[in-house]
Amino acid sequence: MSTRQPAGPLTKAAGRVSLCLVLAVALVGCGGGGDYDYYGAIAINSVTRAGGISANYQSQGDANSAALGQCGGGCTVVATFGNGSCGAVARGTDGAVGYAVASSKSQAESGALSQCRSVGGVACEIRLSACNG
Repeated sequence: MSTRQPAGPLTKAAGRVSLCLVLAVALVGCGGGGDYDYYGAIAINSVTRAGGISANYQSQGDANSAALGQCGGGCTVVATFGNGSCGAVARGTDGAVGYAVASSKSQAESGALSQCRSVGGVACEIRLSACNG
């Protein structure tokens, strides 16, 4: 007849590590552990030229609401962007507005400046920009 020895500290630690590994694999397999979709939006008021931008929301509806809230009354969502994308808004001293969405912040800002200038904007500058992720 053998008697069972209580588990030592190393055996207990190994059991905890094994449990952690199993949970980590389960989270990754189920899409957990940081695999999220991120959403952003750009809102503009066509009369006042006010703007709002949002990023890193877990639903497009929440991103739209945040951009609209930042923009103020009378605004409309004019662009949306997803994972790994950025948005930017440029405004000229004459009130012209340009906006763009791209895969990098610099590309989005460049596109917003180009659009602002293409509608006759004078001295266009980046007013808002944000990226998901």
